[in-house]
Amino acid sequence: MNGDRPTVNGERILNGVQHDLSNSASHIGQTKQVQDFKPLPSPVKNGPSIPVNGQHGPTQIPNGDHARSVANGLDQAPPDILDLVPKDSYLPMAALISRASQTCWNGLANMVEQLAAMQVPELPSDQTKTLPNNLPNNQTKANLDKKDRLLKFANDQKADFIKLLVLLEWSKNVDDVSKTISINFWLMDRRRAYWNAISSMALLKQDSAGFQVPNPDLKVAAEVLSKGKVAKFPTLDAYIPQKDLSNKQILRLLRSLNHALSVRLALADDLPPQLRKFRIHDGRATFTVPNEFELDVSILDESVDAQFRMVDFRFSFSPAPPITDALHAEIERLANSNIDRDGLHGCYLFLHELTLSYKLAELHKQAIDLVRSQWAGHLRVEMIRRNLIIQYWTERPSSKSWIEFGIGSGRGTNHVSVQEPVPCLEIKWMRHGKKVDTLLLRQDESVLCFEDILRQVIAQHSTQHLDSIFDKLVLTPLFASGELLVEQDTSDDDPEQCSLTIQLSRGSHLQLKLDSVTGMLVISPVSERSERLQYEINRVHNVADEIVSKLLNFRCSVMEGVVLASIAGTSWETLRAFRLTQAEIKTMFGGSVVRINLVRQSQWGLGFFLAIIHAHDGDHWCLSQQIATTESNPRAQFRVLRTQKIQVKEELSPAYFERLVDYANGLISLQRNADFLRDNGEMLELASFPAFDKHYVLPELSFQLDMSKPAFAGQRRTSPGMAPSISGSVNATTVRKTIKVRFGGIDRATGRVLTIAQVQNGASQRVLKHLDKSMLDGDVTFESKNGTLTIRVQSSISEPAVPAIVDKAMDLEKSLATMEQIYRLPGLKLKTMSNPSFTITYHHDGLKELGVNINLGVGSQIPRIDFFPREVNPHIHLTSQYTRLFQAPHLSFAAKVGDFLTSLILTLPLATFLQTLQRKIGLNARPQPDPGNAEAGVRVHVLVRNATAFAVQYFTTAARVPQDIGPNSQPHLLARLEIVHHVNTSDKPMWLVRAALEDFQSYTRPSYTTPALRAKLRQEIFARSDNESKWLALDNAAACMADRPEALLQSIHEVLCNWAKHSTDSDAASTPSIPTPNKAAKGQESLPNGMNKPKAPGKLQMPSNAMPIGPVKQQRTPNTKGGRPVAATKGSTGSARNSEVITLD
Repeated sequence: MNGDRPTVNGERILNGVQHDLSNSASHIGQTKQVQDFKPLPSPVKNGPSIPVNGQHGPTQIPNGDHARSVANGLDQAPPDILDLVPKDSYLPMAALISRASQTCWNGLANMVEQLAAMQVPELPSDQTKTLPNNLPNNQTKANLDKKDRLLKFANDQKADFIKLLVLLEWSKNVDDVSKTISINFWLMDRRRAYWNAISSMALLKQDSAGFQVPNPDLKVAAEVLSKGKVAKFPTLDAYIPQKDLSNKQILRLLRSLNHALSVRLALADDLPPQLRKFRIHDGRATFTVPNEFELDVSILDESVDAQFRMVDFRFSFSPAPPITDALHAEIERLANSNIDRDGLHGCYLFLHELTLSYKLAELHKQAIDLVRSQWAGHLRVEMIRRNLIIQYWTERPSSKSWIEFGIGSGRGTNHVSVQEPVPCLEIKWMRHGKKVDTLLLRQDESVLCFEDILRQVIAQHSTQHLDSIFDKLVLTPLFASGELLVEQDTSDDDPEQCSLTIQLSRGSHLQLKLDSVTGMLVISPVSERSERLQYEINRVHNVADEIVSKLLNFRCSVMEGVVLASIAGTSWETLRAFRLTQAEIKTMFGGSVVRINLVRQSQWGLGFFLAIIHAHDGDHWCLSQQIATTESNPRAQFRVLRTQKIQVKEELSPAYFERLVDYANGLISLQRNADFLRDNGEMLELASFPAFDKHYVLPELSFQLDMSKPAFAGQRRTSPGMAPSISGSVNATTVRKTIKVRFGGIDRATGRVLTIAQVQNGASQRVLKHLDKSMLDGDVTFESKNGTLTIRVQSSISEPAVPAIVDKAMDLEKSLATMEQIYRLPGLKLKTMSNPSFTITYHHDGLKELGVNINLGVGSQIPRIDFFPREVNPHIHLTSQYTRLFQAPHLSFAAKVGDFLTSLILTLPLATFLQTLQRKIGLNARPQPDPGNAEAGVRVHVLVRNATAFAVQYFTTAARVPQDIGPNSQPHLLARLEIVHHVNTSDKPMWLVRAALEDFQSYTRPSYTTPALRAKLRQEIFARSDNESKWLALDNAAACMADRPEALLQSIHEVLCNWAKHSTDSDAASTPSIPTPNKAAKGQESLPNGMNKPKAPGKLQMPSNAMPIGPVKQQRTPNTKGGRPVAATKGSTGSARNSEVITLD
């Protein structure tokens, strides 16, 4: 690269390599010593030859006489040699032995104390093994350690005493040993003197090469030999000293040289471009090559052929190595040789390459100094083929990176210049084994500083490494959306200014830097968690994705710590024993979850929990519900009720999580009630839950309450044949009220949730003005302005509050409906009112007052009805029927209570008449012997089939049975009638009285004992037109107004009693059969006993209750057609007090 150098002492020396003079001298001296070495004759003095300087004579000493020969040789040595080492320099053997003994004793005492302090556990007798001497063999670790320390101490002391023994053997010949030591010291001193002499001779020889010897004057000698005389004798300057030049002469000479140099350089056309910057002064021309060197040249005479000669040479960079006189002379000689051969161009190339070599050497020196200072262990410096290789960050677990300094040829890849390329100092940067072409170095070429270059390379390497982390980090969701900030500081020359600042949370940041010396990532601020992260990321082999993943995991751990610290002082409980599997976590929350913590409130039980998850895309809390397991699916299932992201700007504090308690409780309460409604098939409206923040409002849950249903039993559809109620109200399945439910907070002391419901009531103002606190529960309030009822219910958070709300709403609805009907119907008077009882009077006649006490009950309970006074109130016999009325599933409570109260007013005259009749001639009545009384032989039995249907049966005693009864007729039965509610075209309430068998196909017995009685009753009652409008004759039946049934029923009663009395007195055989009119017989078939059977299919009677007697065997059949209820009854026999047996049908 730099060309060839001339040979020095027969060797070729490379440019820039300084020849080591001391080594050369030493080498020359050794060579000369080997060439000139001749063995000296051994002096002999009265004995065999003694070896001198390691050489042996021709006579060899036998082995047996070796000791005696050595002793004789020592005796022949001069006394000054044997006494070079004084006796005071030796230590007495006794002192050495005493000191060793004391050391052994002290060590043994210390060891015994230490062994005594060590506790050795005793093994159980069944685990202890005995030695052959019957001593226990304790093999515990503590006992073995004591034995090991004791054995080691003994071995160490043994080794010390063996050394003392060897020294003691030497001390037996102490005089000979001391003489041997003195002789050895003298020989070493002689050897040092010999080497110093050889080195001095070599230096003298090297210096003598430059001595100047005058050349012989051959011209004068030839003239003397040829002519015998000399025309001009030379000055002989080399032998005759000349006088010094005066100042004028010196000035004249210098000016002459300046002029000659100016002319010479001005006319020179072979000056290299690098040497065209020069100045002429003091008889010399100074060429300046920036940042390299300065060269002073001059000429010896003014002739054209006179060559330039180097006068001086200086390096123009710093720190520049010192140039010794010898080195300066060598450089001058070599520079002049290159000038003679190639002119100034060759001289420039030589000095340029020399300068580059010295620069490379200076960089090498600075690198070595760094390796020995603070960069120790982290730089590796090597010189390979004149290339300086410096590897940095050697301890970092990654691929190698290094800087390479070398002298390039100047022939770059883009070199197209016609000029000859000039060598230059090149710097290459290899990062992770690959060359980097974008190295930007800012350096002053006049000042060499390897540390600056290294710091610039490391700064750019750090920037590149942080750039890769930054590029990957900004692609993650948190940083891409701008929720978290990341900031990078870069620098091309100072690695300390290269950093990456990452925001972890609202008030937490993390700074990443690369240590310029070690290359390790340094994390600040320092904590135990950040130290662990720093250790982990420094193990990664330059994989930015993995580093970013660890940084995001660290962010999750920091956020987890913030969350746990905030929860620590709140009512949240951490679930440490409950863990979710990875499959459950993936199913519930999706994606990769880095950290998860499960917490809950104590009042939630096992059904709900809050999961706080930390992932790369942010932090979330998820309110989850654990679904109860079943036999078909024993594995636990979970449902996420609400998931919300924890915003970075949110201040996580105990107050935040206390607010979250209220939000979660409200959400669970509303969701639990909504689930309950959905499970029961109810329609509901629940808006989406708002995001949790400082000012949130939970939505209201609204649903339609069907007032006809006592509880949630699913939607029931109305039967097509369902009839309207007695009171005329429409079917209440379409009456629905909207209930709005909202969360009212939680009692922290009891853990119960307050649920507030609002119901818009449609009661009239006359009812609402009588509504006072006694009618309202303590948890129910009423606003009279808008008619809104507010219901407050406290319940467990895991239980729905809707059932309790519905119960309270239904209770209130029943109370309001009852009051509404009381004020709507005439003749009713509210006597007392309390929650949930009403005392109502519906008849007042002088001293007699009839009333009823209604206990509405709670929730879906059937109201309890108590009539008063019990002795005279005829409705007491209808209590069971009224109870069944309230059990009707298809009517609202308003319709039921309306039917009940209407029935009280409607049935009072009828029930009073029937009760009077029953008490007078009932089956249990005491007979009054009165021959003139027509009722003496008649008994009446009244059956209550429902609230608007009655059966009246007339019986006769056995003595008064008519003689013309049929064989299939009941011997005691006289007639069977029924009284049902009649609906006419004028919608006025009426009672219909008819024969019980006329419209029923299922009966096997007739309603009358004889057709004559049937004809008689039809003639006197059912077909009678001159009744003065007391009833309405319908040919086969009769109808009367509901408030005046006495005339019709009394007339029928008299007809039956008179017929029974007169028929027994007359001859039954002479009584002609009364033919049935065609109108009555139309469409009927003949039956035995003169009865007719209708062609149309009949109906069974509904169950009935007898007013005067006890239980009756009943059989229920479905109602197939509206109109009036029907039933078939087989009554049990009852004995009267007159011992007559009467069978009830």
